[in-house]
Amino acid sequence: MISVDGLVPADYERADTARLTRLPQHDLLVMAGARFGDLAPWRNPEYLRAVAELPEEQALAALFVLGQQVPAAALPAPLLALLDRTKIVSGGSGMLCAEYALVRLEGLTVLAAWRAAGRETGSYAPWVGTDTSTLCRLVAARRAARTALDLGCGTGALAMTAARNGARALAVDINPECLAATTFNAALNGLADRVTVRQADMEALDLGERFDLVISNPPFLPMRRGALGWLAGEGGPDGLDFVRAIVRQLPELLTERGEALVQFASFGDERGPFYAAQLADELAGLGLSCRMLLKPPTPPRWPAFAERDEQLNLAGELGREHREYVASIGATHYHPCVLSLRPGDGGLTVGRYR
Repeated sequence: MISVDGLVPADYERADTARLTRLPQHDLLVMAGARFGDLAPWRNPEYLRAVAELPEEQALAALFVLGQQVPAAALPAPLLALLDRTKIVSGGSGMLCAEYALVRLEGLTVLAAWRAAGRETGSYAPWVGTDTSTLCRLVAARRAARTALDLGCGTGALAMTAARNGARALAVDINPECLAATTFNAALNGLADRVTVRQADMEALDLGERFDLVISNPPFLPMRRGALGWLAGEGGPDGLDFVRAIVRQLPELLTERGEALVQFASFGDERGPFYAAQLADELAGLGLSCRMLLKPPTPPRWPAFAERDEQLNLAGELGREHREYVASIGATHYHPCVLSLRPGDGGLTVGRYR
């Protein structure tokens, strides 16, 4: 199995191509992810050449860093068995291929999808981004939670972060591919005994238990549902369909002293996100109090992973729909934010994420 023992941050700063070619394969993969950004170890040509030139244990690098086919016989039998069981790899005639890359994310080693959020296959593949890192850091600071729920688990990074703090984590997703990735990643990071996966729809949960910590980085692309044909991804015209559904179920999911962390983005203006006013009106009826942490806003964004024109604006009928909707609500800003919700009657406060 891949190990991350024996590495410290200073190793990443001292690393160079010549030294990397002398490292054990697992150290090379981990360092490539950490040194050149948590999300994309394959983007640096020198490191890729260093991986390709290693005389031993090239199979993992070829499969999960370079995206190449490898003989099944080249992988250690225990790892091959786990890959087969969780359907992380596919192939025939003795050859294997993977649509996943090994990345380093907030102290975890994670397999995440190569492809851009499933646009080629019609599914929303296990994917990580900078928003994943943000939420992982917030979860890591919640050390008192004994039970945790990761809604829309994807790679399982949030569930694993909670489990690493000692929580018993339940990871939920509607997509079997995400459940397979979470199963594999939990085993890869030595957390299989603390992370359980379950297929469920986050808009209609029936879990029969409450949690000290509920975490979600749900789909929030501001597009009508089904516009791109994905299993998940679009959150309705304002991107908040899943966010609203999660918030309204929290009274049945949180323990008396529990907390929910929900990350998303909302259209708004210079004063803040439009969703703030709607949420403030709902909190009393839900028996919740909330702190909304805002990141620096951007202009209204065109949804990612869709056809663009030469000016990089969303093209075609979807582009027209999107522009008309943004104009109709008077949006001038797009506010990334995190909600921290707890049982209580403290209303809504708005602050800045640091």
